[in-house]
Amino acid sequence: MRMKKGDLSVPALLMMGGALYSMHFGASSMVWPMTWGKESGSSVFIAFIGAFITSLFLPLLAYVALARGQGTYFGLAKRAMPKFGPIFTSVTIIIMGPLYTIPRMSASSWDAICQATGFAPDSSIPIILFSAFYYALTYWFLAGRSDMMDKVSKFLFPVLILIVVAIIGKGLMTPLGEWQPKTYETPALAYGFTQGYATSELLCALTFGIVVLNNLKGHGVTDERMNKNIIRVGIVGIGLLSLTHLGHMIVGANTGGTIEQQYVTLYTQVAFELLGTIGGAIFSIGLVFASLTTAIGISAATAEFCEDASNKKLKYKKSIAIVCIFSAIIGAIGLTNILTYVAPIQDAVYPGAIILVLYYVLMPDCQNKRHLAVCKWGIIVSVFFGVLDGIYTYNNLLNLNLDWFVNLYLKLPFAEWKLAWVPVCAIVMACVYLFSSKKSEDVPVTDCISE
Repeated sequence: MRMKKGDLSVPALLMMGGALYSMHFGASSMVWPMTWGKESGSSVFIAFIGAFITSLFLPLLAYVALARGQGTYFGLAKRAMPKFGPIFTSVTIIIMGPLYTIPRMSASSWDAICQATGFAPDSSIPIILFSAFYYALTYWFLAGRSDMMDKVSKFLFPVLILIVVAIIGKGLMTPLGEWQPKTYETPALAYGFTQGYATSELLCALTFGIVVLNNLKGHGVTDERMNKNIIRVGIVGIGLLSLTHLGHMIVGANTGGTIEQQYVTLYTQVAFELLGTIGGAIFSIGLVFASLTTAIGISAATAEFCEDASNKKLKYKKSIAIVCIFSAIIGAIGLTNILTYVAPIQDAVYPGAIILVLYYVLMPDCQNKRHLAVCKWGIIVSVFFGVLDGIYTYNNLLNLNLDWFVNLYLKLPFAEWKLAWVPVCAIVMACVYLFSSKKSEDVPVTDCISE
């Protein structure tokens, strides 16, 4: 890789890429892939391709989109949808931040610690105290705005890598069982594609972009080299994440139906089986570190977003404090409740984020008004179908008895796989492109990331 004046040095690039990997590699990216592999069995590689698209390749494209669109996530969405864009991104950030993803990190850590140690408290006071300590530590990492990624790369990344290599290496060398047929009826590719939503990596990448930008500036990267360096950091970070995803999926497939658990409990049991009694302790430490790095990254991105969206009226440190306090409160309700009742909201916004990224990566002259209209209507339609998916999910969760809705919903193509939005969005976007005015001017770029 040839470096020019104003670029990151190779060591700095590797360290920042490692920090980005650590921020992405939260509790979900550590735990979810092993369950995907266990459930996919002999179809693990096909499922990995589907998961790779949504949880790895699209996040990498998100960094390309931010560079090519010359803006932040908030800016890119607002440019395409001046009125709806701020609403869409705000909902995304609330879900990514204190409502779901950040508190999920501390709740996952607490569950892992309890399972590994056998600690079963009778009251909620211990988890409240743990959440308070967890987010106080998160705030410490975030207090220094420009050196946040340096702290992550120095303190958390090395420990995280050692633990992950130990689990994956042992799991590949000594399989716990033989591969079994997949346990789900959905095609393995579609299963991996939709399961990839759960890790939130695409939304993370869109929100992490501004954090990477500020840290690049702190390392002396020049404005004219900013876009190339953002992409380089993304390639290093997502490349490492791809290797660990594949490794964890193969280890999961190697359980061969010998373990019935899922997610945190599955990973803990695998750690015990592979590494003995010390395995549970190693896993608990690894999960705490993995979840902490993501909590740090998303908290920083949420604070940057709040400052950006409020035109600096809501300052960074105040935003960090609000996010940490609110996340501590939500995290104390427990992982099961968070995953059950909040996760479907994320599924509603994910397709819109996919369209936004693909638009800025693939569309020629992405600042053109006619082209931006294509993006706008694609996102609006995808959000509409995301809401339908959410209603369908909550109907099953809460027993709402909306049989008429379910019957209509399941008549949509690919609805049973939660992919009904794909063909409809493609048709709508094609129609908008064909029938809108061809004499459209470019929209001025007012939120250029090099500013």
